[in-house]
Formats: sequence, structure tokens, C-alpha cells
Amino acid sequence: MVTDADLFLGRVLILLGALGLGAGAFMAGMPSGVRRRLEEFPRSRWPGWLMTAIAVFWVAWVVQHAALGRFEFLKPFLPFAAVALLAAVVFFLDELLAPRALGGLLLLVANPLLMGVRWADSAWRIVPVLIAYAWVVAGCALMLHPWLFRTACRRLCAADAAVRRLGWVKGAGGAVLLAAGLWLLA
Repeated sequence: MVTDADLFLGRVLILLGALGLGAGAFMAGMPSGVRRRLEEFPRSRWPGWLMTAIAVFWVAWVVQHAALGRFEFLKPFLPFAAVALLAAVVFFLDELLAPRALGGLLLLVANPLLMGVRWADSAWRIVPVLIAYAWVVAGCALMLHPWLFRTACRRLCAADAAVRRLGWVKGAGGAVLLAAGLWLLA
């Protein structure tokens, strides 16, 4: 019998595998374009603003649905506070905002992933758990030290051949995750 947690695990493995295959193919097929985009990303305004807006309103949604105890009376002001927070972050933290926002989203995405695979009855649940914890570590690092994004990209993607190799590795990992998800749902 397939439980909801096992179904979620299979779908997550398929999603992670498909994303890994797609990213790997893109990296292996267009390494110079990937290097250029990775170099431009930390100073990109629109991706930073968009990811910041998603992160701020996601946090506002979480707080809106949380039990705040004696601070429940503040919930009606939460939408206004979220808009003010978004404006303040965009205005005051505009330097390297895109890696910071990416770090925040990595932190936020890890929680539903962990909660979804928590009760899955398969050894494959360890894989999304490890990925989620890697996202948490990377998210913390990017929020605290956003220049690490550029440093890591320069080290890992120094040449087109390195990006191509990383693409093949990412594609192979994506294929394994995709196959595991399909096998789990079969």
C-alpha cells in the first residue's frame, strides 16, 4: 500500500530528478552561457527582487498561520508589515540581494520537503533529507555571506570544461533520482 508520504517522496524524487536532468543538460550543452549567467547573477536586480518578494510573502504566510499567543492581535497588520519589510530589504540590502534571496528561498523550501518525506517508508527518503539539509547549510551561508556565491562559482566553474563536467555529474544524479522516483511509484 502506497501512503501519502510515499507518494510525496516519489513525486519529490521525480521532480528533483527532472530538475537535475534539465540543469545538467543545460550546463553540459551551453557551458559558456551558464558561466556568464552565474557571473551576472549576484548583481541582478530583478531576480533578487522577485526572490525576495517570494521569500518575504512566504514568511508572512507562515506567520499568519502560526499560533502567536499574546501577539495574535498583530496579525491584521502582517500584510502591511510584509510590504514594508520587502521595501526595506530591497532598499537597504540591495548589494548582492540575489544570492541573499536565493539563500532565503533555500531555507524556506527545505521545510516542506522535510515535512513531506518525514514518515515515508523507504530508504530513499534519506536522499531528499540530505538535499534539504544541504540547502539549509547553503541558504545560511548565502544569507550571511552572499559573496560566497561568486567565489564558489569561480572555483567550480572556472572553465567551460569544468561546467560541462558538472553538468554531466548533475545530469547523472538527476537520472538516478528520476529512476528512483519512478521505481518507488511503480
